[in-house]
Amino acid sequence: MPRYPEFVRRFLLLTLAITAFAATNDERRTAHPHIFALTDLARSTPPEFAARGLLQLLDANAIPTPDWQQDIAREVLTLAQSARHPVRKRLAPGLTATDNRAMLWHTAYNQGLDSLSLSLRAIAHLRRLDRAAAKEAFTHLPRPQSTPVTCKDPLIDDLSLWYTTAGKVSADPGTILNAIQTATAPTELAPAIDLIYFRRGPAEELDLYAGAIAARLQSFRPDDRTFNAALFSLPEKIEYLLSTLTLLQRPAGPLPDAWRTWMQTGLAAPACDESRRPGPQGQARQNAFDLFNRAQTPLPAELLKPTGESVPTNFEPFADNDATREQSRQFRQLLFGTQSRGLSNAEKDTPEWREQLQIYIQSIEARTRAAGESDIEYFYRQSQLWAGVLMAAPAGPTRDRALQQFLAFLLANVPHIDPIIWYSQLESMAEITRSLHGAEFARLCKALHQTGHPVLQLYAELESAYPTRPQAN
Repeated sequence: MPRYPEFVRRFLLLTLAITAFAATNDERRTAHPHIFALTDLARSTPPEFAARGLLQLLDANAIPTPDWQQDIAREVLTLAQSARHPVRKRLAPGLTATDNRAMLWHTAYNQGLDSLSLSLRAIAHLRRLDRAAAKEAFTHLPRPQSTPVTCKDPLIDDLSLWYTTAGKVSADPGTILNAIQTATAPTELAPAIDLIYFRRGPAEELDLYAGAIAARLQSFRPDDRTFNAALFSLPEKIEYLLSTLTLLQRPAGPLPDAWRTWMQTGLAAPACDESRRPGPQGQARQNAFDLFNRAQTPLPAELLKPTGESVPTNFEPFADNDATREQSRQFRQLLFGTQSRGLSNAEKDTPEWREQLQIYIQSIEARTRAAGESDIEYFYRQSQLWAGVLMAAPAGPTRDRALQQFLAFLLANVPHIDPIIWYSQLESMAEITRSLHGAEFARLCKALHQTGHPVLQLYAELESAYPTRPQAN
């Protein structure tokens, strides 16, 4: 056999790999043309939507062979790294938000279009197919880091799924210890303690984990947003870990003192506005304080008195004015009339109701961005107004025209609005149709497909063939 130069050998190997890949693709295209076309359509969309679409096919078991499933899962891992948002965020425990930007972002993040959520879903599929491959993929996944927040921030990073996946994929002592030692916020320690129980190792291992938990507890800078968020679950987890150590006749080590130090430091730090008032966050402080005092030498009662300047959360509320209040009144009138129950289609089949609907639609068409209204707020408000028409209007020409106007509005705003915010309004409108007007859902999917926009076409194709939620009867 001739001895080729190194660069020639590499070129030949690459050529053979490309040829083999092309042959495999041709076989898959020939044997399963519809599935192959859907994977191609997914690839024509931005990375987070492509990854989501491919995962939907995996979730539905639509990819027919294990080797193809594994190729798709690996592809999702690559696509996920280009998603715009690195990790999922959620409202801090105990906070509620309505009609404001915090609520909108919380809803948008719930779709799981961030890099971490998409990656972990792909690893879950790899684990089903090849546990060693899943472990390797998880090992190469960048370690997520919690973003620092203040009392003004309503949203915090949610890394709990990373810890759950670590336990399922790689519950060895090194992984568990490293996960604890690299935690960047106290909100991570509750899922980190849960991670310990994925492994049934010798009792002596608990000494290492308890010591690592103690070290991390003492390392966090006081900040009431993440401290108070952690109070909803971490104290119970620490108490359970200490009880386990006692049951197994293992020494508690530095953990009780670290718990005390963390509680004292956190309670003494300047408290957020919500921590000072009756409500979930204030109650979480009281509950954690009482739990500690039952389990350990009691803390002084004066620690419960909030200190420092009261800083309120900036929920970024949406503007409220006469025009928005009037549209809300019109919408309630369309849904309920003068009654407390929803109007039936028969009750809506009157000239008076149809005239009210036309007035409502005209108010949406005439609406312009108010002074101080952001692009996101305007987009959300208009989307919700059009969705309101689709909710209220019975099947027919008026509803069809409203759907076309809403889709035109969605398409016009693709370049201007963050993709997960934009997609959240598509999903909201689709769910309204699916739950309230199930018979119209097929027509909606057809209209989405006819827009020619790859994301809308992909949504329509997948929800028609492999729906993520059952359709209402």
